[in-house]
Amino acid sequence: MILAKNYNQMNIPNGLKLRHLEAFLTVAEAGTISAAARQRNVSQPALSKTISELEGLLGAHLFERTGRRAVLTPAGENFRAHARAALQSLEAGVRDLSGQVAAGLVKVGLLPTVAGGFFPSVALAFSQARPDARIGIITGPNHYLLERLRGGKIDLMVGRMPRAADMAGLSFEYLYDEPILLVARAGHPALDLPVTDALLRYPLILPNPGAIIRQSVDQYLAAMGLSDLTPVFETVALPAAQTLLEGSEMLWFISRGVVAREIARGSLAALDLKSDYMAGAVGLTRKFTFDEDSHADLLARLLHRRVEEDCARR
Repeated sequence: MILAKNYNQMNIPNGLKLRHLEAFLTVAEAGTISAAARQRNVSQPALSKTISELEGLLGAHLFERTGRRAVLTPAGENFRAHARAALQSLEAGVRDLSGQVAAGLVKVGLLPTVAGGFFPSVALAFSQARPDARIGIITGPNHYLLERLRGGKIDLMVGRMPRAADMAGLSFEYLYDEPILLVARAGHPALDLPVTDALLRYPLILPNPGAIIRQSVDQYLAAMGLSDLTPVFETVALPAAQTLLEGSEMLWFISRGVVAREIARGSLAALDLKSDYMAGAVGLTRKFTFDEDSHADLLARLLHRRVEEDCARR
């Protein structure tokens, strides 16, 4: 015998609204009321009032105010897990009704760093484990993929760690560190020169200003006293840059993952930058935690497993 659920008797406070949960999660991720207010485009007093309303409805303090910081209490940490799950479930229901995401489809946003070599091998393992499921791959710049992640258009993003200012409402799971290289065509005369001489002598391709790695490259050039160098092109796209490199004397700053296969094949070569800080974290960025054993969660676990296997082989 199946008993019908009486939703009028659910232990949910009257007056609890979606805006309460969204405000709570934003403050929990941002760490301050002021930062969360900016992200939600509301005033700080209005957001504080919403959090106070939620605490009153729940009968519990969710945050400890320490200076400007809003730190989750144990009750707040516990409630965050439930609030995330509730919003995730609601979002999934809306997607199913709107037909935005087909059953058995996990949508992934890939930055160029992982699109060429690392991710495809994981995708093959996923297809073997879930032959009834599909992976939809979307590529693009960091800000474009972050917008699609927040809007529910993709389930996760794989690539360089986003800037702290872009992480509100998102979580980043570290996979590995990846260096930035200065590459040239095979046989380029710059390969026999000190890197400073090479940069002064030959034209330069830089990552686009909006690319995650551009700041690191700019800092490196500034440290070398070369911040006034003007690039002839700006791109992180391998097809365009490789054609330019192979037909000219140009040099290109780019993440190793983008050009790893070309270097292994011998069509491109890397100069020795003699720098330990030209590297950054690569990982997966999620909006919320996933249902256990969902397609998206399996893909995330396979990404972590691949990194562990690579580390064990070294």
